[in-house]
This record gives sequence, structure tokens and C-alpha cells, in this order.
Amino acid sequence: MPEVRLNGIEINYVDRGAGDVILLIHNVVADLTTFDDDMAILEKHFRVIACDLRGHGATTHEDDQARAPSFYTFENIAEDITQLLDHLQVDRFTLVGQAYWGSSTAAHLFHRHPSRIDGIVLAACDLIAVDEGAEPYSGLGEQAIRNFERMIGLARKKGMMGVYEERLRSQTFWGSTVLRSPEILGRFEAMHRRTSAAAFANFPRFRRETLNEVLVKLEQHRTPLMMLMGVEDSHNEPMMANMRKLHPATHIALLAFCGHYPSIENPQDFSAAILNFTAGAIRSRQQWD
Repeated sequence: MPEVRLNGIEINYVDRGAGDVILLIHNVVADLTTFDDDMAILEKHFRVIACDLRGHGATTHEDDQARAPSFYTFENIAEDITQLLDHLQVDRFTLVGQAYWGSSTAAHLFHRHPSRIDGIVLAACDLIAVDEGAEPYSGLGEQAIRNFERMIGLARKKGMMGVYEERLRSQTFWGSTVLRSPEILGRFEAMHRRTSAAAFANFPRFRRETLNEVLVKLEQHRTPLMMLMGVEDSHNEPMMANMRKLHPATHIALLAFCGHYPSIENPQDFSAAILNFTAGAIRSRQQWD
């Protein structure tokens, strides 16, 4: 996979296929290999681009706790990807964001470039903005808060394999499909090893002011938006209800045989949904143009 130095860091990326562009953005404690199975399907019909976000995979890590909070921000990540797209001479694209980091990064990219984006897919997450000082996971309930606080403490003391072992114990965001599959668990173990513990311990914040501006731009640009949720995920109902409240035009689809990571757990249906959505979003854009 090629690497390029942009925005002061080394970015590892893939660029496959041809035609209209789909940009895939992974979650925390993941990397572009999250989408290996999906890219094999999507690249037959579209040009597909993905990269390791900062702190993940082979892209630059910042492991110093003092510098980490200012390094791991959605503004920085959006700038990384903007410069990568410019480097690859990409004008228009469809966004697919996986879970909190991926969906929030997608929103920040849309905030910057609403006229360049044909459509947005949010996988396994709504748009979670928090007040100043609040943690991104603070709205997930007491059990999830305790799990995250315990995992962040382990990341700082024992590194990411301590987080991996705790996720196995608490089953945080891992449903039955993941836990029954040695192959999927092996992929998650490898991605934990390739993630900076400082990145995990310093979740970026999605500011409410930014979210409000994103919602206005979604209306102004008539940008199609879809949520893809796995039936085994643990917070579907409140997330779907919140997204419909934020943006009533949101299309919501539930995918069988998967939970929080449909791109890995059920790549066939995940990719088919993205193919259909992207084709429709591009046709809608052509009609408006």
C-alpha cells in the first residue's frame, strides 16, 4: 500500500477501481483493513479510497500523552483526508463512516466540502456531539461509561492488548457474530496491536456547534444520508431515533447477521447497501445539477 507525507504526517492509503469515488473511513481501534472484504466488491463498480487515520495502522502515531489531545482531533483528521483527496485529484465523492470516529470524520468532511459530496453513509452510529468537557461515550448508559473508563485506564497502563482483553471480557460493541468467529477476533486483535494507545485514550470531540452547522448544510444541499445498523448492535433504537430527530430525511437500513462492525461481520450486505445508495445518490445529484 502506498504512503504519502501530507499535513505533517505519513498517511497510509489504498486507491482501487475506477469511476465515481467512494471514500471509506474506519473507526477507532481499526484501520483500512476493516474494509478489505468490502473493497473487493466495491472496486468492481467504483473507485474506492481508504486510509489509516492518524494513530492507526501504518499512518503516523502520536504516543506522547501531552501532545495527543491536540494531535487527535476531527479537524486534523479531516484535513489529512482533504489533502489526500487533493493529492489523488478527487473532486466529488460519497462518504462512508464506520462508527463514532468514522461517522464524525465524515461529518467534519461534509462540513468543509458539502458541494463535493454526493451522499453520506453512517455505519453503526448516529452523529454524536457533546457539550464542552463531556466524553463522547457519555450518552451510552452507565455500563458503557464504566466499560470505556476501564478500557482507557488499561490503554494508559497496559497498552492496547489490555484493551483487547477487556473488550473480550465486557463484550463492548462486540456481538455474537464477532465473539463466535476466531477469524474476526484475530482481525480485531491485529488492529488493536496497530493502534496507538494514546489515540484510544484521547477520543476527539464532535462539538454541538459543528453538528448544528452540518445539519443546516444537509438541508441546503439536499445531501442523501443513510444509516446502516447491524441487528446485533447494542444501541440501535436510541441512535436511530436520535438521527431521525436530527435529520428526518435520514434513510435507515438494518442489516442481518452483524452488529457494530457490519463491514467485517457482513461485508456482502454492507457492500450491496453502499452500492445501491451510491448509485442513487449520484443519480440524484445529476438530476439536481
